[in-house]
Parts: sequence; structure tokens; C-alpha cells
Amino acid sequence: MKKEPVAKNEGRDKKTRASRCLLSDVPYGEETTWVIGHRSPDSDAVGSAIACAYLLNALGIKAEAAVSGLLNNETRLALKSFGMTSPLVIDKAEGKQFFLVDHSSYSQAIEGMKKAKVLGILDHHGFGDIQTSQPIYVRSAAVGATATLVWLMFRETGTGIPQDIAKVLLMALLSDTRNMIRNVSGADREAFAALVPLARIGDTDAFYKKMERSLADYGNMTGRDIFLSDYKEYEAGGKRFGIAVVRADTTERIGELKPQMAEAMKEYFPESGQDMLYTIFHDRSGDRPHSLVLLSLGEGAEELLRETFPCEDGENCLLIRKNLSRKTDIVPALTKMLERAK
Repeated sequence: MKKEPVAKNEGRDKKTRASRCLLSDVPYGEETTWVIGHRSPDSDAVGSAIACAYLLNALGIKAEAAVSGLLNNETRLALKSFGMTSPLVIDKAEGKQFFLVDHSSYSQAIEGMKKAKVLGILDHHGFGDIQTSQPIYVRSAAVGATATLVWLMFRETGTGIPQDIAKVLLMALLSDTRNMIRNVSGADREAFAALVPLARIGDTDAFYKKMERSLADYGNMTGRDIFLSDYKEYEAGGKRFGIAVVRADTTERIGELKPQMAEAMKEYFPESGQDMLYTIFHDRSGDRPHSLVLLSLGEGAEELLRETFPCEDGENCLLIRKNLSRKTDIVPALTKMLERAK
């Protein structure tokens, strides 16, 4: 019997159909699915939400990007340069349905997420405690940015990426990998190589430096606003703890910000519901910035730091002479110590 010719892209087409099916078979219904990142949104949370919402709509799913609060200076600068506006702010989840990006725990989700319907999760952190009563679309991997997972979904579903979506994905990827030097996987490199010609933003190094500088420019923000601009909450060993990251271009600027952050922590602590609060300063003045851990609040908070890291006593602070990442260094180490002491 004569064999029928096989289409050149048949294997890829089958994979594309399967990928579409995995995303589309979730029971979204006619209701809007809000695609949203974690509280205190950063560029990865925002860019991934915008791009993922576009992809879902392209696949016939009614979706809209949202953010959990005001954008930080970096994301605001990037979107403005792209001629794009911020997604709608949603701070209450109850009664709505969501596709979560860049987080998978209730502590980092907006208020009321336990009374909302979660239909999808994309994350590149340790998986959290979000629970659902029905199967959902979940993707979690050790990549540098959630944006890379969104890019993979575009590729696997055969969906084209327009220039504005390529821009926000590249913004997210550059931000979370610190210009492709931190926690970069093979998939991140593939995503970067594919997005650069699509985004057409010119010199990516120069663009990243502008974003980075903007992060340390807090303008007329209050101490509380600065503290909450890059603040996340965690739980381990029966303890809840919040960590804020503050950036400064000079050591002198850290000296100016320290008393503001100390006051902000004292003000926020009673309402935070946390057992411990921390602030990490990233001094961007040198070639190899170090992390400065500010005043810690809560019973056992300072002791936990001293047990976990090689700390030096500074002026009203503990000094760690390493460039530590909150996500990959500090939180895992504190979590391990808390679980051990449980």
C-alpha cells in the first residue's frame, strides 16, 4: 500500500492543539477571568499578567489583566516608554475568577482569594498553598521569570506575539533576572533571544539600566509607601514574616532611608498580622552590592537572622556583606531555619 505523505509540521501541530486544549478546557465560562500577580506588583507580575491575558483572549477565553496595587517606579517607567497604561487595580477577590501569575500562596494574593475561583496558576517560586475544588491549569518551573512561562505558552499554542506584548514580556524578564545575570535558565535565554527582535526596543542593556535606576528613585513617597512598594509575606514553621526590599544608589542614601523604614515598620507591624518584619537594603553603589538587613521587628526576629546568616553589627542594623536575593537566598534560608525549630 502506498504511504500517504506526512505534513512537515504535523508533530508540531499536534503539540499546539494539545497545548491549546490544556489551556482552553478549563471551565472559564462567560465570566471575565482576571489575570493578576502578587501584592506589591513588580515588573514580572505586571508584564506576565498583561501578556497572559492577551494569550487567553487569543485562545477564545474572556480575560483581562489586573494589578493588585500601584505600580513601582520601574514598571511605571517601562510602560510609559511603551505607550501603555497600567491594568485595572483590583484589591478584593471574592466572587471573581482568576488566573494567578508570579505567585501561588494566599499570603501574597489580594484579599478574599480564598472566596474566589482560581482557574490557573503560573509561578516560578516555591509552590504555595492555593487550593481549588476542581482541576485547573498549573505551570511551575525553575526559570528566572514568570514571563518565560508565558512565552513558552505562546510558543506551544502557536500564538503570535505582537510588539507591545513582546515589550512587556522582555521588561519582566530583564527585571527579574537583573538583565539576564541572575537565576537564568535555558528557557529564559530562548525567550530573550526570541523577544528582542519582536520588541524592537533597541539597546536592552541601556533600557535595563534605566529601569534599575528608577527603582531607587522613590521621589516624594512616604516611608510607608517605600516599605510596601516591594514587600512580600511568607509563612514557615508556624511563623509569619514579611520582607521589604529597598534600593539605594549610595551608602549615604541608605543612611537617609533607614530611619524612615524603621518608623514605617513600627507603624505597619500591628496591622500586618506578621510575627516578624524585615527590611533588606540593596546598596547599588558598588560593582558587587551587598545586602543590609535593617531593624527586625517581632519576638525572635533578630535572633533568627543571626542564626541564619553571618551578620555583622552595623548602626541600628545587621550587615551581611553578600549580594543576597530575597527569593533565592534569604527566604529559603529563613524558612529552613524556622521549619527546623518548629
